[in-house]
Amino acid sequence: MKKTIILLISITTFITCSPTKPKAGQVSTIDSTLQVRVDSILQNKLSELDATAGQVIVMEVQTGEIKASVGTDSMPQESGLVRTVSLLAALETGKVKLSDTINVGNGILAIGRDTLYDHNWHRGGYGKITVEQGFGLESNIANYKIVRKAFKNEQTLAESLAKYGYQVKDTSLVYNSLGYGIPTTPLQNLTFFNAASKTTIKQVLEYAVSDGLAKLAQSDKVRVAGATGTIRLPNGEYGVEFCGYFPADNPKYSIIVSINKKGLPASGGLMAGEVFRQIVDYMATE
Repeated sequence: MKKTIILLISITTFITCSPTKPKAGQVSTIDSTLQVRVDSILQNKLSELDATAGQVIVMEVQTGEIKASVGTDSMPQESGLVRTVSLLAALETGKVKLSDTINVGNGILAIGRDTLYDHNWHRGGYGKITVEQGFGLESNIANYKIVRKAFKNEQTLAESLAKYGYQVKDTSLVYNSLGYGIPTTPLQNLTFFNAASKTTIKQVLEYAVSDGLAKLAQSDKVRVAGATGTIRLPNGEYGVEFCGYFPADNPKYSIIVSINKKGLPASGGLMAGEVFRQIVDYMATE
């Protein structure tokens, strides 16, 4: 299990990808025109990044039908998007509210032999912030303090995450809520966000884009909501993701952008969020 976590970092060259083909005997719901455009957007972005894999999936919210799926089919791996699941689980215990205040101090928190870092620790941290702000600012320390308040131990957290289909393989109250020890896939995460677009967590997903670190995902054409995820993978690479939906007030489509890349900088908001925005801009004009 990792001893240090630094969640947000920033940008760097990627591989090309090709549209995913439906399996034999499977009825395709793919929009061929959208598929080509999404593939082009992803490839153009990936050419700027030093990465090893990438995938984009577009889903229709009401039906769950896949309208576009391009890139490399991902094997289950850890995902920073799980922090959204852990927040929803914490809120549903009733022990945590979005308006609650959390002191994240100087952005560095030692927990036994482990140490959590917020991305701005070198600038002195965020100090006192709300739960909503902590999520929007991708504060690892806020995330940990939220789940510690909501759950008695790592086992109760794991049981709660399992209710949403996330199976914890390596339990840790410090790291599970950040996505570590929980193998998942882009499709699983997209399915969760597709359902979350109809729940009370919508408020914080809108905030993350309008006032948080996911601002680059915002479209000038339609209001969107979603969350970023950045995580260090066991092989040393970084997984950078953005998952969200639009329009924010009446969701019609949900989209996930998932990229694996070598080295820093690595940012779900700057890298995956920009791909998301370009796809939304295209779809909003169709």
